[in-house]
Amino acid sequence: MSERKLRILTFTGCYLPGYKGGGPIKTIKNLFDQAGDEITFKLITSDRDLGDSSPYTSVTCGAWNQVGNASVFYSQPGKTCYAQTARELRAKDYDIVYLNSFFSPRFSFFPILIAKSLRQKVVLAPRGEFSEGALAFKFMKKRLFITAFRLLGLHKSTVFQVSSDFEAEDIRRALGSGVDIRVAENIGSQEFAVYLESRTSGPLRAVFVSRISPMKNLLAALEMLRNVQQPLAYDIYGPIEDHDYWRECEKVISAMPSHIQVQHKGTLNPDEVVKTLVKYDVFFFPTKGENYGHVIAEALCAGLPILIADTTPWRNLQDLGIGWDLPLTNPETFSAILDELVAMSAKDHFCMRQKVLAWAKNKFVNPEAIEANKAMFEYALMKK
Repeated sequence: MSERKLRILTFTGCYLPGYKGGGPIKTIKNLFDQAGDEITFKLITSDRDLGDSSPYTSVTCGAWNQVGNASVFYSQPGKTCYAQTARELRAKDYDIVYLNSFFSPRFSFFPILIAKSLRQKVVLAPRGEFSEGALAFKFMKKRLFITAFRLLGLHKSTVFQVSSDFEAEDIRRALGSGVDIRVAENIGSQEFAVYLESRTSGPLRAVFVSRISPMKNLLAALEMLRNVQQPLAYDIYGPIEDHDYWRECEKVISAMPSHIQVQHKGTLNPDEVVKTLVKYDVFFFPTKGENYGHVIAEALCAGLPILIADTTPWRNLQDLGIGWDLPLTNPETFSAILDELVAMSAKDHFCMRQKVLAWAKNKFVNPEAIEANKAMFEYALMKK
């Protein structure tokens, strides 16, 4: 690192005290927590949580607030936001602009236009937006956005951050092979289960934690549950982002066999996730795609076996003995695994949980991800 602390001006659509934006909030918070002693972070974000019509009351909106290791500006919607963003970018009180979305007009497209016109260094983390599952939603609108981005040459000299080689391939498919990509894995959870519960003799306790939207694939999870033969309780936590989609889910829930119980238990604040997950037997989350999947990492930190789709960087789980990553094309396999878990002895299940927790501690108490993020920013700073 240089003698003067690196200064990074970060943009994201949702940040603390918000929580409805899911994983990216945790990704950015963990980065600030772990690298904030060596890097000066400023963040511009929305003055309200995802989908909310009212601003936060616990922060000063339209002003800078100290939040942990970062100085955070909560910008108002409309023209005010664009004026505030332009003013901060033109001040050039930073070394790098760090964007945490590709498709956000307010917090990515407009900032990169201004930054490029000022010849500033840019790092862009798409956060899984280029996965096949994500691009399938509003496909034509996103295709037009990508075309405009390329025609304007905004991808040139931009450093793209990805959390895995899988995500890198997604970006190359969309933007071309010449895009400058750096793999710097998201900094994972640092909170672990203190005490693991043994499985009880009642129904298998499965859990889903995420935004309720088509991308997270809750509807498919519910369809898979209809084919489970053994008693199971499935608790759902997360904000209802897409109300039409949730109504489809409710129809399936209402027709569920009597031995399958499903409940929506509301939302969880970020500091409640691991503490809540510890109480369950399996994390069941057949998402259509994640660039990282912070909630998957949190489930592992809670010592939970995970049953997910092979659409995330979390692979070869069965070989590791910590879960299963299965193709969505074979939904009956998910149902069969849940039945196997019901039949598993309490002793074997507890041993599996111990293995999951030990693996998670080895994985996440690890400075490599932090160093990779710092190295990425240094690379971007030196890039011609």
